[in-house]
Amino acid sequence: MFGLLGYFTSPLGLLSLALLVGCVVHAIKRGNIFPWIYVIVFLPGIGSLIYLAMEILPELFGSRHARKIGAGVQTLADPNRSMREALRQAEMTGSVDARRNLAEQYLARGQSAEAVALYKGMLDGQFRDDPVLWLGLARAQYAAGDAAAAQTSLDELQRVDPKFQSSDAHLLYARALEDQAKNDEALEEYRKLVRYFPGEEARCRLAMLLDRMGRRDEAHALFEQVAKNLDGAPRRYRQAQKEWGDIAKAALR
Repeated sequence: MFGLLGYFTSPLGLLSLALLVGCVVHAIKRGNIFPWIYVIVFLPGIGSLIYLAMEILPELFGSRHARKIGAGVQTLADPNRSMREALRQAEMTGSVDARRNLAEQYLARGQSAEAVALYKGMLDGQFRDDPVLWLGLARAQYAAGDAAAAQTSLDELQRVDPKFQSSDAHLLYARALEDQAKNDEALEEYRKLVRYFPGEEARCRLAMLLDRMGRRDEAHALFEQVAKNLDGAPRRYRQAQKEWGDIAKAALR
């Protein structure tokens, strides 16, 4: 942003220099030398602002919003940091929580095979009947393109804990059935799911399945319901459900 001389010849330059020096000192004191020193020094101005938003402001305010902003900026500055930390924790402790966090990191990066292997390794001993791990395995298997295995894992989840309830798990089960062309079974699950699923995804997926099966009147009615639910809804809800609203509107044209 400024050449070296520019730092000393304008108020903005002096402010930028003071911010840079302050961020460097803060990073050294907190032990945040890598990669922050490079970000601050080699991205003059913007690097200091990134460090300020990520490290200093969350420390000063400690608010949930500030931490959220900081986490977002941190991801931009060092996108592999969370993966490195997850790997380190899994190697150091070997705990189920650490390995599950690593599996989720793999899933977020599209490395579903690695996530499947980790979840299978965790489902042993005292954790053999852990429903959360069975759900994680099913999610990883589905992401890996194995809908049949995902269904089997979800069936096992219900066996080990019949009282376990999760709208996300139920949606995954319906999608796994649909992907295996078990359309009648999928329809039954979607119809149950629509009664309590938060949002429009379940209703929209049911409508899309009906449409593919040639039951267009039923599908049309559901698409209309999706559009009606979003019409006049609070802005936050409309934004969260935009994908499904767009699909419904396109189907109604």
